[in-house]
Amino acid sequence: MNSFKLFSYGPGRHAPALCRAIRAAILSAAVLGAALPAGAEVLDRPAERSAAAFKRPMTGIAVRGDSAVSVGVHGTILVSRDAGKTWKQAEVPVSSDLTNVRFSGPNTAWATGHDGVVLRSLDGGQTWTRVLDGRSLLAMLDKHYRARVAAGVADAAAIVDEVARAAALSATPGVLPYPFLDIRIGADGEGFVAGAFGLLLRTGDGGKTWEPWLEKAGNDRRMHLYALEQTADGNLYLAGEQGLLRRLDRAASRFVEVPTPYGGTWFGLASNEAGLVAFGLRGNAYLSTDGGLGWKPLALGTQATVVGAFACAPGELAFVTQAGQVLVHRGGATADARVARNGEIFGAAPAGTGQVALAGSGGARVAKLAGCGADAARMGKN
Repeated sequence: MNSFKLFSYGPGRHAPALCRAIRAAILSAAVLGAALPAGAEVLDRPAERSAAAFKRPMTGIAVRGDSAVSVGVHGTILVSRDAGKTWKQAEVPVSSDLTNVRFSGPNTAWATGHDGVVLRSLDGGQTWTRVLDGRSLLAMLDKHYRARVAAGVADAAAIVDEVARAAALSATPGVLPYPFLDIRIGADGEGFVAGAFGLLLRTGDGGKTWEPWLEKAGNDRRMHLYALEQTADGNLYLAGEQGLLRRLDRAASRFVEVPTPYGGTWFGLASNEAGLVAFGLRGNAYLSTDGGLGWKPLALGTQATVVGAFACAPGELAFVTQAGQVLVHRGGATADARVARNGEIFGAAPAGTGQVALAGSGGARVAKLAGCGADAARMGKN
């Protein structure tokens, strides 16, 4: 195993600012036109509540029934209880830029962000509590891997050393500033949160406690980890940079490699009754119908980065690009759903029959989605 490279990047790796621009779940300070506060300050300061929040760039969105939650810059979280007709700003304990949001139950939602932030809401997104941040994450990594050194685990000392170097290089002492990018927690309480530079934590109790899994991701090069997806057969997949795709081997307590034909970055995963779809840069999307043994390219007819995908109905998938396109793929053909554009899109989710929820440079909204099936039982998986 290579030494732990949580905060290093070389040729071919995305530097943090570039990573933000491409993933679109992360926005660089240059895009926002203002310098961001230091890590400690944003962790100690609740998000500002103001009318300006509704015009801020939003980076992720999730829908459960008529409830929608969108997250964005400076700790902004917007909540709708009427399928996107109206939005209210939530109370958030941090000002860190947020990257993604998911529901894990009717009223339980999770948000991830920069500065090692993980937030949880138990009231459908109206109020939030801090579960993790860059301080607790740094302390957790150090304690966990020092204990493994004491237990004689190979390579644990190298990880302790690299964590110490990362802490020394952080602009804010004692704060790990890098982002978590996706989170998924199942009904049984098992879940993972994944992020930049190989960050990966596991929980077995619904987020009450967390265990570092950095060395269990089959990711010695510490590629950024962008997406988690559980398929109908119960398999959990993890995707990231440079074609990285992994499947959880529960018996071995680790993720194992799933070869793919594409060497570029996977920014997301989606699944339907046909199988697993991986998507990413330059309109690339591939479908596997046999658990990752074989892959078929899907011709989407776009060079734009795909930032979201979901099942509309049996045999139908909707793909959303950063350029604002919503494309419906069925029967080997792709059609433009002609959803009205309003700037770049950074996150998307199904929003019920004939609708799609979008988060982007123009804020959060729910738009009509013509030409996509209306099988509600297959929608709302976000």
